[in-house]
Amino acid sequence: MTTTSRQRITVVGTGCVGASVGLAIRNSKDADHLEIVGHDRDHGIARQAKKLGAFDQVSFNLDLALRGAQLVVIAVPLAEAREALQDVGGLLDPGSGVVVTDIGGLKVPSIAWAAQALPEGVHYVGGNAFLAPGAEGWEPLEGLLSAGIELFRDAVYAIAPGDDVHPGAVRTVANLALTLGAKPLYMAPAEHDAVLAMTTTVPALLGTALFQAISAIPGWAEVRRAAGREFATATAAASGDVPSLRMAGLLGCEATLLGLDATIAQLQAVRDLVAEGEAEGFDARLTAVFAARARWMLEAKSRAWQMTAQTVDLGNLFQRSVQTVLGEGLSKRPDRPSTPL
Repeated sequence: MTTTSRQRITVVGTGCVGASVGLAIRNSKDADHLEIVGHDRDHGIARQAKKLGAFDQVSFNLDLALRGAQLVVIAVPLAEAREALQDVGGLLDPGSGVVVTDIGGLKVPSIAWAAQALPEGVHYVGGNAFLAPGAEGWEPLEGLLSAGIELFRDAVYAIAPGDDVHPGAVRTVANLALTLGAKPLYMAPAEHDAVLAMTTTVPALLGTALFQAISAIPGWAEVRRAAGREFATATAAASGDVPSLRMAGLLGCEATLLGLDATIAQLQAVRDLVAEGEAEGFDARLTAVFAARARWMLEAKSRAWQMTAQTVDLGNLFQRSVQTVLGEGLSKRPDRPSTPL
């Protein structure tokens, strides 16, 4: 099959996430009729991703990379997302019907940025992959070293469209998720952002606070020699992307504050138990939490909740607020579209 007869997917950002998108698509059953083009401002990273086999080609010229694309996947950190949308929007033709999506970041601000940046007739659908935890829990991604065909396998792939998105564009992103090996889950943008705050932003802020607290105590020079795997795992977020974490915390401040306040309350309760020497209460608390986490890890690694495919009424996807999400839990509304990518 010739290149001209294949549908072009352009991935903007060829780091761990972008390269993994390319690898998964190029090794899927749909690979023969898809052409995967990568673009990155860092030419070195783009070349490395190409050597990994993530892309059919990479183009350092964004205009050329986008030429003929039917789907554009933006795979850059939150701090770079607005500029990436502006760059892409400035090069796409109005009325072209191109679908633009992203992987990661907050959806409420991204929808607003896309509305400003993309021309009429170009469809933006917010997306994000909540990756399945590894054997030991959260394992930090380390650039292209962590890229792989299986990165999205069994991930919960959030699809968070705006109010007036064409259903065909939503189906395209759902099929992208399925091609990557993930499980689509439709979410309202505010719902997604609340979940992101609770599961990503708050843990990252706690990790940074823990490192700051322990490294500031007298005797850190000695403590650091013994600090090992547990401390490194708990404080892993202190090596992350500062601008993106700052934006996530401030733009998603309502849910972030709720999560931080709830955590502070739990830490205070634990402190009280320690101060009182309350062994029985301490045991009961730890036993309950350890058991609950063990159940969650088992479910998360096996995706034991087995989200059942069902038809989704796109007109009713956008009603859930942050308060509803945090009060009632997630809606489970995956849909396996019949329209091919």
